Amino acid sequence: MGCAENSNKSKQTDVNQADNVSVEISIEGMSCMSCVANVKKTLSDLNGINEVKVSLENKNATLHYNPNIISIDKIKQSINEIGYNAGTVKKLSQ
Repeated sequence: MGCAENSNKSKQTDVNQADNVSVEISIEGMSCMSCVANVKKTLSDLNGINEVKVSLENKNATLHYNPNIISIDKIKQSINEIGYNAGTVKKLSQ
């Protein structure tokens, strides 16, 4: 029974990914790999975000999210709430 539930969840995720948007968000205040891990975990835990890559060197996060589930403002707010400053959002081509 557990396998069937997981299978259904995967199918639902695949359908939702058609609506995904890719963006790059600048993030100020990260100074080490623990900061990167903290931002990545926070964003990964949000419903509607499917993939997150955080770069200390570039001071940004690249993510794929479903705007029907979560807004970019909520994503930026989540970054700000953990002590960093979310800045410019750049939409990436898919």
